[in-house]
Amino acid sequence: GPGAGPAGATAETPAGEDGVDENERISRVEVATLFASVEKGVMLQDSFPLDRHVTALIGLSVPHLYFYNRFAGSTPGGGDGEPREQSHIEIKPMPNFDGITIPDARVKEALLNFSYYLTLGNMDDAYRAVKSIRDESVWHNMAVMCVKTKRMDVAEVCLANIQDAKAARALREAKVYPEVDARAAVLATHLGLLDEAERLLRQCKRYDLLNQLYQGCGKWELALQIAEKYDRIHLRSVHYCYARYLEKTGEVEAAVKQYEASRTHRYEVPRMLYDNSALRDLEGYVTASRDRELLIWWAQYLESQGNYNGALAFYTEAEEVLAQVRLHCYLGAVDRAEELVASTGNPAAAYHLARHYEENDRVKEALHYFTIAKCYRHCITIAKEKDMDAEAVNFALQSSSPSVMLDAAEYFENKGMMDRAVLLYQKGGNVPRALELCVKGKLFDVLSTIADNLRTDADPEALIRCAEFFIENQQFDKAAKMLVTAKAFERALQLCMENNVKLTEEMAEAMTLPKTEDEDSETYRLALLKKIAKVAKTQESWHLSCKKYTQAGEKLKAMKVLLKSGDKEKIVFFAVHSRQKEIYVLAANFLQTLDWHNDPETMKNIIGFYTKAHAFENLSGFYDACAQVEIDEYRDYEKALAALKEAHRYLTKAKAQDTPLAQMKHRIELVDRFVEARKMVKSDPEGMVTACSQLLTEPEIESSVRVGDVYALLVEFYSAQGNNQLAYQLIEKMRERNIVLSYYLEQKLVEGVYAAMGVEAEAPLEREEGEVEEEVPPG
Repeated sequence: GPGAGPAGATAETPAGEDGVDENERISRVEVATLFASVEKGVMLQDSFPLDRHVTALIGLSVPHLYFYNRFAGSTPGGGDGEPREQSHIEIKPMPNFDGITIPDARVKEALLNFSYYLTLGNMDDAYRAVKSIRDESVWHNMAVMCVKTKRMDVAEVCLANIQDAKAARALREAKVYPEVDARAAVLATHLGLLDEAERLLRQCKRYDLLNQLYQGCGKWELALQIAEKYDRIHLRSVHYCYARYLEKTGEVEAAVKQYEASRTHRYEVPRMLYDNSALRDLEGYVTASRDRELLIWWAQYLESQGNYNGALAFYTEAEEVLAQVRLHCYLGAVDRAEELVASTGNPAAAYHLARHYEENDRVKEALHYFTIAKCYRHCITIAKEKDMDAEAVNFALQSSSPSVMLDAAEYFENKGMMDRAVLLYQKGGNVPRALELCVKGKLFDVLSTIADNLRTDADPEALIRCAEFFIENQQFDKAAKMLVTAKAFERALQLCMENNVKLTEEMAEAMTLPKTEDEDSETYRLALLKKIAKVAKTQESWHLSCKKYTQAGEKLKAMKVLLKSGDKEKIVFFAVHSRQKEIYVLAANFLQTLDWHNDPETMKNIIGFYTKAHAFENLSGFYDACAQVEIDEYRDYEKALAALKEAHRYLTKAKAQDTPLAQMKHRIELVDRFVEARKMVKSDPEGMVTACSQLLTEPEIESSVRVGDVYALLVEFYSAQGNNQLAYQLIEKMRERNIVLSYYLEQKLVEGVYAAMGVEAEAPLEREEGEVEEEVPPG
């Protein structure tokens, strides 16, 4: 090249250490060709191992390398018979010039420049250096160099110059491969560089292409190894191609094994053996294989040859029931055919036997075997032809096929047999037609049965006609259900109201429409829910009415309806989840009607509901009621005082008027004075008597403290002190004020006082009607 010149050198590679004999390894010496230029310095052009019989590189003259061969000896001479000495100088072409004839210095210089630019990697200048050369060997050598450099664009030009259309086409088709090594391997293959192609394909791991290479070279064992290890997707195809190769070479037994490995033996092996007229071998192969498909194929072949017994034997071994029954019927052995169908239940065999009986006009047997084959449509056709209507109905119902049942229903409708037609129309899914025939034929019982099993997708018009039929016959319950199913909700609700038809939860749910974004539809949905709730309320279905009012958004109405049910748990649950003040108040008011004093949970809910509703006035009233219960039922004035104080506190929160607050405060004062008086019985008896006497003079004492309790406290005190005179006087005052003594004093105490005074005890005052006598413990 310009400013460059080639040079040769030898270098010794490291010796191996695996103990292999020197003659069995590649030479330890390599020959390297170099380019030296002012611009680029020294560059390696190529290298190759030195042959073992060559001692050294002794010179270079482009395009040749000169080696010294120390093993050269004498050889037989020419025509004169004299031996001739073999030269010790061995001449070899440089790698890039191998196989190229150099006619003149111009070609030599062009090739030398090509090699130089190739070494630099400048393929464009390399191509321009040799484009004027017309020698095909030069271009072939350049194509070989393209394998090493992997410049497929230059390779296309080289192939065009050597006019190798096949290789050019292969290289063009190889452009679809993403790996450049794979494309270079294709080029190497067409240039005869098979070892290089193998190396490149292994390097890029294109084992599929390597597999094809081995197959093309006839290296089948290597192809199988590659497919087994790296390319299993093509393993069966390799076995098949190998089998075809073996078949063409006459290796039949080996081909059979490969066909079996490719899983194409069921077709290919019989074909191969038949083509070779090896029928005896073919029969032996089929018998030995025990393969069902092969057995059936051989049986069919024997049958085609008229060997029916042999065919039956192979059909039996293959368990091909249909073919056995077919042959038995053909041979007249119908009994044996019946036994096979009975033992196997094979539908196809049963159908063939049924057709055999049908052709021989044995209707009963034909129907029996058509039934086994589940060919109900054919059974119905025969039954129609023979006027076997009952059997036709049974066959249609057994079929479970809507189309079969509907065809049969139409047949019976045309014959005027409405009951059978209705049954089949219903079972076949044509409910509207079944309903029409019921109305037309006045089949009331059948219509009732259908109505109980109707689906929501039935024809609305047919349903409404049936509902009208039920109304005419006073069957309002069924009519209402049909109207609901027909989505005639307004009419159904009207029927429930006018004829006292119970609105069930199922009917109500069916009339509950889903929510929608359309304003008009949503308005209608809410109005319908309110109507459903109203009907349920009229029928005292409190829970259902509450549910529908809730779905309609009318929670207050829902609560009022639910209160009528008296279901405490559901009322509490509804109030908790509604979170509305009015509902809290309603729930608390209801709970006050229960035995809340003996149920702490109920009392807690009452207080909680009033508190959440901020109904402090109601809560004050509840605490007032608590105080009154403690006084009336238990005479526990301490608890009553605490309750009254809570009532006063919440009444203050309610911002009540001054008068109620003053009255409440006065009551608390009176109760507090009585509580203190009871505490002074032992510590300050005189103070207790004074306090009680003052309380008895209070004008509104009964609103806070029972007068009877005050008198009872004094009577019990004087009796305990032995002052029966004063005790007697107080008892008499109680009688004068019509106070029932038994509410406040024990009978024994009264009798003891009267006995001490020498006075006969009078009968106690009669209780009012409905009052229950109970023993009240002394305060």
